[in-house]
Amino acid sequence: MKAYLLMFKNSKTITNLQEFFVTYLSTVKIVWDMDKAVLIKVTLANAINGALVYPSLLVSKALIDSVIGAITTHDVASGVRMMIVAAAVGLVIDRIQQILGEIDGIYSDYISHVLSEKIQVTLSRKINLLPVSIAESPETRNLQQKVMDNTGRSVWSLIVPISTFPEIVFTIIATAIPIFSFQPLIIIPCIVLALPNIIIGVSASKEWHALSTEFSPKWRIWTALEDFAIKGRYLYENKILGHVEILLNRRVKMANENFEERKTISSKYAKKRQITQLPMALFQTGTRLYLYYLAIIQVLTLGTAQITSSAIERFIGNIGRLIRQANEVFQNYLFITDYKRFMALPEEDQTIGINIPESLNDGIEFHDVWFKYDHSPGWILKGVSFKVSPKDNIAIVGENGAGKTTLIKLICRFYEPQKGEIFLNGRNIKDYSIKAYRHSISALFQDFAQYPFSVEDNIHFGDIAKKKTKFGIKKAAKLTGIDSFVNSLPLRYKNPLDKEFAGGVEPSKGLWQRVALSRILYRDAQILILDEPTSNVDPESEEQIFADVLRVAKDKIVFLVSHRFSTVRKADKILVLEKGLVVEYGSHEVLMKKAGRYKELFSIQAQSYQ
Repeated sequence: MKAYLLMFKNSKTITNLQEFFVTYLSTVKIVWDMDKAVLIKVTLANAINGALVYPSLLVSKALIDSVIGAITTHDVASGVRMMIVAAAVGLVIDRIQQILGEIDGIYSDYISHVLSEKIQVTLSRKINLLPVSIAESPETRNLQQKVMDNTGRSVWSLIVPISTFPEIVFTIIATAIPIFSFQPLIIIPCIVLALPNIIIGVSASKEWHALSTEFSPKWRIWTALEDFAIKGRYLYENKILGHVEILLNRRVKMANENFEERKTISSKYAKKRQITQLPMALFQTGTRLYLYYLAIIQVLTLGTAQITSSAIERFIGNIGRLIRQANEVFQNYLFITDYKRFMALPEEDQTIGINIPESLNDGIEFHDVWFKYDHSPGWILKGVSFKVSPKDNIAIVGENGAGKTTLIKLICRFYEPQKGEIFLNGRNIKDYSIKAYRHSISALFQDFAQYPFSVEDNIHFGDIAKKKTKFGIKKAAKLTGIDSFVNSLPLRYKNPLDKEFAGGVEPSKGLWQRVALSRILYRDAQILILDEPTSNVDPESEEQIFADVLRVAKDKIVFLVSHRFSTVRKADKILVLEKGLVVEYGSHEVLMKKAGRYKELFSIQAQSYQ
């Protein structure tokens, strides 16, 4: 006996039940934390709705029996009175159920939307709290995509059981009363015949989850293809290249593969359900015929036969509903598991460490720094060493793939070197809190954000901790020469920068880069990083912008990554990278005299202008 109990305890059924309750209780807790009052209202509305099933059955019995009684006794007046009373009670019950159904619909829809938004916002917040090395990994992105793909469907599936479980449970109890009154043993086959559907539902849930896992990387590509075809910023290129049909065909092919797999799974389990539901249908039909036979031979009244038959039908139907909802909950256990896995990813601890001193007595130093990405076969940076003084500006040059952007990522602490150390003010940058360290940096990357908000928002985002003032916003705009452009706009600094919105304008690429430069200058950071900041600006404008930046940042450390040597030569120091190695480091004049790699690159570019 003990061995049997142990085997049962460790069986898949117990595991599935545990997963079911974990998911259901987790969902209830999420909704409870979100809005207790709404959860209580939905639960009560559905519980009362289910409990009213038994009175509704009694009304049906009373109506039938009053008709049969009037026919049998010829007491029409008494029969009509009974019918009117039963009909009135039935009308009241029906109206109450309708009202409760409306309440359930309103609040279930509300919970679904709020919960979906909460999960989406939580996912977005989480990805930005992860270390870059984890956030950029394919495994993390695939997991995130899988969770996001399932959020819409799964959230609604999470809400439906919360809404319907109370109704189903109370309906089952209500319909069990007349069944027990007639023959309690009928309950047993009703439940036993429903068990195969549970097994089928669990198997189907696992296949759906496996399909979601398989397709999560493909859906990331599918989303990108959708953006290319729809987003306004790709419209001009799409028209010139004429390749939209190719993109859409790839999207359709990818989607159809998924749809075919879904159809296969759906067909497979639809057939299985039909096979398992046949015995249930035969049992239900046979029981109904038997009850009406008992009414014919007057063992039961027709009303009793009707209420018992209807109770059995509703009992079986709600057992089926309970199983389907339980299967949905079980399937959502897999969604909840993925969601919890994603939320359990280790976050970047941004507070541990010391603050950055207000003024730097010593600059930044790379000491024998080696770095490679997890997916890269070789080292990106190889023993990089150099030092930048507190008020120096340094230009980083080199061919594509030399390691320039990677070096910037290390300065920003997006990644940590595998070997070697990086110092700021004489201390390893790991000693500083990430939050304080990054707030001492203001950076403009190649793929900078173009927010479809007002000009002042686009600039103020450079330092959200700083109080937004017109003087500060305008000062940053003047530094990059966009003040006159902004004043020409209808709403000036309140004007949105996106022509797809009412009253919005679409700045040129060059103007956008000046807006982004204004954003980083708005933050009074000790370190400025410009990673190809003016690639869409003409050489003359680039020189002017860089001259303005150097003038404003004369007491700061400035890193500039650029391919234009006319701008680069104005930097105090120039770092030349080649295949991850520092091959030269010094001022323009010094490097030109050395006649090394820098002079070679400079001369090649100079010739193109001659």
